[in-house]
Amino acid sequence: MQFQNTLQKRIDFDGIGIHSGERVRASLLPAPVNTGIVFLPADKNGGEGILAERGIQAHVKNLLLTSNAITIGHEMFSVQTIEHFMAAFYAMDVDNLFVLVEGSELPILDGSSKDIVKAIDETGTFAQSALQEAFSIPYPIWIENGGSYLIALPGDDFKITYTIDFSSKSHAVGTQTAHYRIEKETFAKALAPARTFGFYEEIEYMKGKRLARGGSLENALIFTKDGLMNEELRFTDECVRHKILDLIGDLSLVGCKLSGHFIAHKSGHTMDMELVKRINRVIKRTSVAVRISRNILRKKHQEYARFKKRLKLA
Repeated sequence: MQFQNTLQKRIDFDGIGIHSGERVRASLLPAPVNTGIVFLPADKNGGEGILAERGIQAHVKNLLLTSNAITIGHEMFSVQTIEHFMAAFYAMDVDNLFVLVEGSELPILDGSSKDIVKAIDETGTFAQSALQEAFSIPYPIWIENGGSYLIALPGDDFKITYTIDFSSKSHAVGTQTAHYRIEKETFAKALAPARTFGFYEEIEYMKGKRLARGGSLENALIFTKDGLMNEELRFTDECVRHKILDLIGDLSLVGCKLSGHFIAHKSGHTMDMELVKRINRVIKRTSVAVRISRNILRKKHQEYARFKKRLKLA
């Protein structure tokens, strides 16, 4: 187990909200132990801007929407598109932060977590006087819907295997699979630079749904049926790497460090958050039990074996 961490000093970001199209700002401030990641509306009347009574804990219990981005909030305040920041916080071991927000969502920056990781690395973190909370997946947990699935298996570290298939939308994306053990250095070099992506044929539809109004070639990869509109990719499999980045940000809403092997096949934010809800229920149950009974473990593994047989998984 490791000690909790926060930032050495404040970090400021500004840019475009990819869905709102508005100019937005986010400031990351150090926070005390056991605070977690708390989003707050910036006080435009001066001061530090911390309106504590309107704060939102970055936790699945505060989830509002999963349509093309994660939105958390309550009746007084909500914030959209938090997953790229949350992925960076999780991977870089930043446990406690106040995130002051001016606008309805976080800035998309270049569509990746690269600049967030760079800023955290340059600013530095420091260890605090409490241990990180951690949870190890005790038995197979999964979500399935129409040929898509997301599985959490027991494991000693945090690993993700992800397969995407966008062959019907773009031959330039097609099917991609990637596997990573999630650690700071791996995330910073192999995953954080991977940009969000979309499809040219869907742009007008999304804008009609009040989505992607701030999207551009500066902050997203845009694919046509046969090619890429941007100048170049950062990785040949950049799309699946970005989906792994998104999944890390989504899983962080469990609210603790995870150990396990997560296997995703054509998943997305909605399925991710359904798995997070299931994991959260398991955490609550195991927190009041000394240990999980052998009968429950046997039953869960038998159910998973039937699930694998039905989907013809190895």
